[in-house]
Amino acid sequence: MSSFTTLSVVLALLLYVPLCVQLLQGKAKQNLATWIMWGSLDLIVTITIIVQHGNYFLPAAYVLGCGITLLCMIKFGDLVWTSFESFVAFLVLVCLIVWGFSGSKIATVASTLAMAIAGIPQLIDCYRRPHGMPFLIYIGYTVANLFSVLGGKNWSIEERFYPIMAGIYCLLFSALASRKFWVKQPT
Repeated sequence: MSSFTTLSVVLALLLYVPLCVQLLQGKAKQNLATWIMWGSLDLIVTITIIVQHGNYFLPAAYVLGCGITLLCMIKFGDLVWTSFESFVAFLVLVCLIVWGFSGSKIATVASTLAMAIAGIPQLIDCYRRPHGMPFLIYIGYTVANLFSVLGGKNWSIEERFYPIMAGIYCLLFSALASRKFWVKQPT
């Protein structure tokens, strides 16, 4: 594991601490469906990258962090699952079916794209309620993904596709969450 990869994993795991604290204090809101799907999909991505002997360390850290975050969300009791989340889950299932009929490289792409689809409910929540979103934590995850990209051995799907996609997504979350600095908070 390169030093950049180590930095990405350590930073990602450390970022779950303030996120979980904010969740338990009711200062941050996250989408339950998104986190359930992210944890499951990160596990699939991790397995497919391990099979390819690629850069799996960051998605493996995300699996652990998702599990801990889900426990905090369940403890706080902010559990919502609507028909929209069910539709997104269906799209994720389609990606998993593609994974089931393909090789490891296509599985990595399909499950990473499913991870992006699974984040749609969280993106919508982030747009609608930026005040409950942890801006600095999203920035931190963007940096963690950048470190993982830098830690890749080569420019291949198994080394850099997941952290690039996850980094773009975290940057998008950061941009939407930054709106809380100029959008008036609803009363």
